[in-house]
Amino acid sequence: MASGNGEGKSVGGERSHGDGRPDGGTATGGADGVDLDYPSDDWAGFFRNHFGPSMLWALIGIGGSHIVLGPTMGATFGLFAIWVFAFIYLVKYGAWELGIRYNYGIGGNPVEAYDQLPGPANWMQWYTLGVFVIGYAAITAGVGLSSAALVSPLVPLSVPQTFVVLVGIAGVLVIFARYTLLEKILLGFTIVLGILLVLGAVVGPPSLDVVAETAISPDLGGERTVVFVGLFAAAAGFAPTGFSTSVLIGSWSTAKGEGANQLRDADLDPDDERYHDYIRQWIRTGRRDFNIGYAFSFLLVAAMIVLSSNVLYPNPLDDANFAYELGQVLSDSFGEWSFWAMLVGGFAALYSTVITLLDGASRAAGDISPMVLGDRSPDNETVRRAVVLTTVVASSVVVLALGNVPVTFVVTVAAILAVTESLFYPANWYVVKKNLPEAFQPSRTWVAYYALSLLAVVVFGLMGAAAQLDLVPELLDVLR
Repeated sequence: MASGNGEGKSVGGERSHGDGRPDGGTATGGADGVDLDYPSDDWAGFFRNHFGPSMLWALIGIGGSHIVLGPTMGATFGLFAIWVFAFIYLVKYGAWELGIRYNYGIGGNPVEAYDQLPGPANWMQWYTLGVFVIGYAAITAGVGLSSAALVSPLVPLSVPQTFVVLVGIAGVLVIFARYTLLEKILLGFTIVLGILLVLGAVVGPPSLDVVAETAISPDLGGERTVVFVGLFAAAAGFAPTGFSTSVLIGSWSTAKGEGANQLRDADLDPDDERYHDYIRQWIRTGRRDFNIGYAFSFLLVAAMIVLSSNVLYPNPLDDANFAYELGQVLSDSFGEWSFWAMLVGGFAALYSTVITLLDGASRAAGDISPMVLGDRSPDNETVRRAVVLTTVVASSVVVLALGNVPVTFVVTVAAILAVTESLFYPANWYVVKKNLPEAFQPSRTWVAYYALSLLAVVVFGLMGAAAQLDLVPELLDVLR
């Protein structure tokens, strides 16, 4: 493991310089004579040694929420959509923060402790497995259909047929693990797109009329209110990603072997007070890493809303012209060439998400299967391949049945996620409360935030359910 470049500390509390270098970074000696790697305090050491899991997480979200929902919300309700997304990001942050607190404070993935939740044995682990097998198939269908819509104008296939080809290729790549180069290429295009979006928002801001009309409050009334609630619920479900990704970021963070993981690898007890300062610093470092990815994710969706408010408002994206309308987003900022840049970058962001969803969901399912099936569980690789194959087939059947409805399907799936993913927030809070030593328990301020934000998440779920059951008009009548 790479050591930090901050001053080292011994496990017994006495400061040292580890390997004798001026920058130190390794805790040595102590009562147990064990070397521990403290995190780097300065930003250069942080980016060199610890930065990473948050950007993997952020790239999952730069798909349906940023490329479909962001511009749809901006095109429909203008700049007010930024406030909507800002509120959602503020509310949902706690679920991942709790997961990171558990990762570094306990040395494991929160899903491993879901069997401790009150109720039938392993019910939350079964639920999580269902989310990765069934829910992620629906998400893959929605995100993949959007990526196919961006490619279909260039190929002699319909949008659904293009989807089948693309998701099939992604499935083969994931099963046989030969997609490293492609993943890097797609990541490169996604990063370039992110830079273009931010620069485009600066170069081509909305007109003063649009700013005055939409910056403070949306244009509501009648059917637009119903649409607003539906899109709000969809954004709450999809942005920045679903809560279940706390399991994925938990896997990535745990794999780095930092924090309490290193203590457990050395057969040391994370509950021992001698190691509390060490763990506390790693929790802080893990949170710092996540905050960067979180801010990056919000910056990009805000830029997309600004651009769509400038170019598309007040005409929302529609299914039939999704590729053409999305391609126009950067046109006022950079000219005609940016049409193709937007399509290429948008496709890269969406298709990389498809690959990540297939890979992440299948690996998570392989990890969770032994937790619920015990010795009856197939080996991890068998489960992984089975989930990839099932997802490819199921999503293809759904898309072929629905046809060319990329925007509608993403909005629908996202609103459902606002309901189904909400359980992960209280689950993460419960396992943190039950397992972390008192020294790492949330402060009263954090607890107050968790309680308020969890209440908002419940409201998001009710909005999503109402939108899918066409109950929004009736609810509005009751509120009036």
